[in-house]
Amino acid sequence: MDKNEKANLILKPKYKVLFNFLYSHITTLIIIILILSVLISENQLVGYGVAILVVYLIYLVINAIYNQKKYRNSVYKFYTDRLEYNNKIKNDDLEVVKYTDIIQIKYGQTFLQTVFKIGTIMIYTNNKKISKKLIIIHDVKDVKLIYEKILKIMGQKTTDNK
Repeated sequence: MDKNEKANLILKPKYKVLFNFLYSHITTLIIIILILSVLISENQLVGYGVAILVVYLIYLVINAIYNQKKYRNSVYKFYTDRLEYNNKIKNDDLEVVKYTDIIQIKYGQTFLQTVFKIGTIMIYTNNKKISKKLIIIHDVKDVKLIYEKILKIMGQKTTDNK
């Protein structure tokens, strides 16, 4: 690995608070609000209901701060022969995956991701460690275009593996 080699593609996903909230937490918040409304209408356990809502809102803030920091440190660098990445909350050394160790690359978009013009790229490897068998790049803007660029860098035929 040449330290002076320039990456062909660098991905730095951006954390989108509104998307994350709508995608991951809206159902839970609606359930909590429905439970609260029933409790308030019955005049039962209002204090507990409000306490649950406050704890949940604190959790949402902590979760957003955590994800913001994790996304800030996440980077994926595609070179001619390898992928170097960090997707951890702290700045560790970059993990290295040679393209010969990559089995498959896919991209996907849910309806909500399509609305926000983002998607997810999944890179499957033949690594023996289960935690390193799948590399997921979340919140990729223009996901199909980036997917095709990755395939081109890796020298694979561009096909729609959605």
